[in-house]
Amino acid sequence: MNAQTTLFLSRDDAELRQKIAEVAPQIEIVSRAQLKDHPERLEQIEIAYGGLNRDQISRATALKWFQNGGAGVNGLPLSELFAREVQITTVSGIHARCIAEHLFGMLLSLTRELHTAREHQNRREWKPLGGNILSLYGKTLGVLGVGAIGAQIARVGRAFEMKPIGLRRGGAGHPEIETMYTSENRLEFFARSQIVMNVLPLTDATRGFMGEAEFDALPDGAIILNAGRGATIDTPALLGALESGKLRAALLDVTDPEPLPADHPLWEMPNVFITAHYAGAHPEYNAEADAIFLDNLRLYLKDEPLHHVVDKTAGY
Repeated sequence: MNAQTTLFLSRDDAELRQKIAEVAPQIEIVSRAQLKDHPERLEQIEIAYGGLNRDQISRATALKWFQNGGAGVNGLPLSELFAREVQITTVSGIHARCIAEHLFGMLLSLTRELHTAREHQNRREWKPLGGNILSLYGKTLGVLGVGAIGAQIARVGRAFEMKPIGLRRGGAGHPEIETMYTSENRLEFFARSQIVMNVLPLTDATRGFMGEAEFDALPDGAIILNAGRGATIDTPALLGALESGKLRAALLDVTDPEPLPADHPLWEMPNVFITAHYAGAHPEYNAEADAIFLDNLRLYLKDEPLHHVVDKTAGY
């Protein structure tokens, strides 16, 4: 790296700028506003911390390292970046606890009828519930995608005395998972899963991963939760499983399409609970993401291997 290295910073944050200056005072920072006024500076950017769209990435011909501000990279032109030998890193791992909290919060709202109790409270009605209560104890929890988030989900599931099983690309075991499956024996995984928590990334291999065969394999009355990517589930197949009664419920933080159109049938289904893709949000998000970026920046300056690098083969 030379003294003229240019870094694009998508977020205007004085504290982050100061930390970057402490790590690398020789780096020139270009802000989003500066890039808007001087788009020709795209050609000078060597490092980008989020915020560039596909067209800008194509025009950033000097780019060597792209630090993504999230964990998912399906919105990036991966083939182009890999062909140009641009290093791509993410902030994977910083979402694990909050996504697990979000999914179990949605699940408990359903299984303990908390949403119905709140409606009764709003009407000042004392109506003891319990007819549809479901205990998590002893249930088989199918974790679809066992990375940092999936491992945390399994850990929380164990606290509820659930039985976590998992499915991951390579099939390698994990201490939080009782039995691990791969895509080759996925139907056996789904047949055992009374509750499925899907946190798969979106790649060519995972698009539409849950279709009719997978829903058919589930036990009757299963519950599906998705906080990975909406397109990993085939939406028509999901609607069919909900309408037939195969599923007790679908609890979705992500959908396909997304944003979900106002006239989409998922909105009106009584056994569907939708949140608008914010399971990964938490108060320390920027601080934790910045820490990963700054750590990688130190490594980059020393020409050492970066952390959280996107695998070219896997696509995440």
